[in-house]
Amino acid sequence: MDEFIYYWVDILWLPVIFFSVHKQHRWWSLGFVIACMMMMRMQVEILHYGGYYNGILGIMKSQVYTRALITYSVFYSLFLIMAHFSPYTRGAIFMAACIAIFFFAFVTSMFIMVL
Repeated sequence: MDEFIYYWVDILWLPVIFFSVHKQHRWWSLGFVIACMMMMRMQVEILHYGGYYNGILGIMKSQVYTRALITYSVFYSLFLIMAHFSPYTRGAIFMAACIAIFFFAFVTSMFIMVL
């Protein structure tokens, strides 16, 4: 049971993000978080499938999922700060910011997970 909770602990970010951002940005924010959650799990599964439970280089001794969870949580926090300070941003601009932060989180987390 503990392993199941640990695997889905990042789902707590969904209501936090949904109720913390401005009303017109809620659905873009949920899309961002769901896309990040799916990408994180795909990255972890790829490394686990290759047998790299502690990363490819093995420099860090923590598990790949733990590092990914921390990295994406940092990016969720940065996203919340960005969303808070952009209340009047149009939808297309906010979507572009979501996509940019998503790819930045993806690249950063892959780098950290490889270590």
